[in-house]
Amino acid sequence: MLDWRYGIVAAEDIIVATNESKNEMLAMVLIDLAGICRKLEGNSAVPDELRKQAGRFVTEFEELLPHRGDGTSLQHQQGELLLIRIARFLPRMLDVEARPVNGANVA
Repeated sequence: MLDWRYGIVAAEDIIVATNESKNEMLAMVLIDLAGICRKLEGNSAVPDELRKQAGRFVTEFEELLPHRGDGTSLQHQQGELLLIRIARFLPRMLDVEARPVNGANVA
C-alpha cells in the first residue's frame, strides 16, 4: 500500500526472495549510514555533541563490520538496531540552528 502523504510504500507490501537478500540490503544501508556518520564526525562545522554521537555510531559499526556475512544472531540484531538508531539520529541535523557570532552574518 502506498502512503500518499509521504510517497512511501507500506512495509507489508515489500517482499524479498530470501533472508540473505534482506540481510544484504540492510548491510548496504548500514554501510552507507555509517559513512555519513564518519563524514559528520570529521567535519568541524558539525556541533561537538552531534560529532561525538556520530563517532560513537562509527565505532559500533566498525566493531560489527568484521562479522559481516557470518555474524551471530546477536550481532545481526545489533546491526539492525544500529541502523535504526542512526536513521533516527540523522534528522537531528535539521534541528541545528545558526546564530551569528560577534555580529557575523549567517546565510
